[in-house]
Amino acid sequence: RGELVENTSMKSLLSKLKSETFILDLAAKSPLPKLEGYQYRLVDTSTLEVEVLREQGINSVFNQLTAQGVQVLSMRNKANRLEELFVTLVNEKQGERA
Repeated sequence: RGELVENTSMKSLLSKLKSETFILDLAAKSPLPKLEGYQYRLVDTSTLEVEVLREQGINSVFNQLTAQGVQVLSMRNKANRLEELFVTLVNEKQGERA
């Protein structure tokens, strides 16, 4: 049986996420990037995965990449934010019961 754990707007719900992971598609001949202050990994030669904490924002990622001559062709969220939030809320609720 389900239990209502939040009753608020979608914007308010999404603001509860502490971080988001973005997938950046890089130009084919981009140099190997280095990002200070972020958790990141190179998925393959032209795909970068970056975790951005809520208080960091993503502008610094683009500034650092631009300074290194790395061209970003596109960007997308790694996971659906509502799904990610749902999993987080369920895990928190289960932790309270343990």
